[in-house]
Parts: sequence; structure tokens; C-alpha cells
Amino acid sequence: MTHQDSSAPSSRLTPGGVAEAVARRPHEGAGPCIPFGGRRPGRVKRAAGAASLALTLLAAAVASAALLAACGGSSGGGSSGGSAPPAASIAAPAPAPSPRITSGPPPAAAVDVAREFWKLVGAGRLAEAQRFLVAPGAPIQQWDGADVAGARFVRVVPDSTSAGPPEGATVEFAADVWIEPAGAVSPWGDAGVHQLFESVVRMSDGTWRMWESGTGP
Repeated sequence: MTHQDSSAPSSRLTPGGVAEAVARRPHEGAGPCIPFGGRRPGRVKRAAGAASLALTLLAAAVASAALLAACGGSSGGGSSGGSAPPAASIAAPAPAPSPRITSGPPPAAAVDVAREFWKLVGAGRLAEAQRFLVAPGAPIQQWDGADVAGARFVRVVPDSTSAGPPEGATVEFAADVWIEPAGAVSPWGDAGVHQLFESVVRMSDGTWRMWESGTGP
């Protein structure tokens, strides 16, 4: 088989049937001539259209973001567009002794406060007990605890709820408390169990705190 040079003239039939020589360029026959590195006109047109669409979408997105930011700033919905409302102040709990408890067993929470109070006193932590377990303005806030070296809550005396709690208290009941006196001379006498009358007050937040403690109702 002989190789035909593609650059050699080729013959084709004319409408009159006469063959005529037609010079053909080396790249002819595979489509229109496109310079190296160039693009077909159709592709150039599509690329330009896609770039224009991308720019349009970007501009729309920027405009939408600006509109949302403006709306958020004007309505206070943005994080920096408006100031947060001031936090409501929470009032400290205050004594709320009414209604008084004048019969039956004392509330368990009231007993727990008395027990914890004497536990802290026995550990030498009276100031802590007065800070967290005693109501503001209670008479027992004035006690310095210098006459007690140790203490321990023992039990609630049965059927000891007072029919008339002292002014400012919600309930009063008797409790056995072991006391170790401080010093050679003490109003407590010898170390041992003493019956004390524990006055406890209900607070405005529903908790209980000590009001008074004494050897007599």
C-alpha cells in the first residue's frame, strides 16, 4: 500500500463531471481551522455567558446580605444591633413567718436547719452558720458562741411544738442538744444534753432558717 501525502492536490468531480485538482491544507478535513491555544467561537460565547451569570448571582447575594443586616440592625435582632434588656434583679429571701405552725410535728426542713446549725457550732464555725443558716435580723445573730466549746444535735423532743411561736418565727419546737461548755465557769454547767427551744422561720423563697435558740420557751 502506498502512502498518499495529505498535502498533495486531490481530484474531485465537478458538477460537469470533470475532475479538477483541489489543493487541501494539511489540517483540512477535521473541521474549521483553529489556531493553537485558541477556542471555538461557540465555547467562548458560553464561557462569557457563565461568567456573566456568576457575577449576577454574586451581586444578588451581596445585596441580600446587606438587606438582612439592615433589617436585623433596625429591629434589634442582630447581635450588635441592639442592647440586651437589663437583667431583672433577684431580691434576697426574707423572713415570711405566716402562717404559723402551732401543732403537730415540725416540718422536716425546719428540723434539718436546726441540726445543721448545731453541727457547725460544734465544729467552731458559728460565723458560717449565722451567715447561711440564720435569718437576717434574727436574735441569734447576736450570739458570739464564746460559751460553747462543742455541740451536737441529738433529737427533736416528741410533741413539743409550741402553740405560740415567738414573734418573727414560724414554728418552735424543743430539741435535745449536747453541749460542751467553754471555760471553767459556764452558764451551761457540766457537759451534757440540754433541752433547747428552737425557733425556725420560713423564708420568702420557701427555705427555712434559724431564728432563735434558748433554754426556755
